[in-house]
Amino acid sequence: MNGCDRCDECGGRKTYENQVSMPLRGKVHCIDWCIHRIVASLNAGGVYTTACCCGHGTQDGRIDLEDGRILTINTPEKGQGNR
Repeated sequence: MNGCDRCDECGGRKTYENQVSMPLRGKVHCIDWCIHRIVASLNAGGVYTTACCCGHGTQDGRIDLEDGRILTINTPEKGQGNR
């Protein structure tokens, strides 16, 4: 997601150092900082996730759900606000 000050490029040092270790269904997963609350909320509500990436400011983020659906996370351009 654009505007995250805790991420740099995918696999970058800053991104790696700021990942959140999150226990999900018996395993610990490393989640990008800027989407960890969304991932935690989905799983707590019974919508289980299998993979995720915030997009690191270069592409849309995504959260893959256990049932095969993919949630896309896009950040509005500056000045557009929420839709």
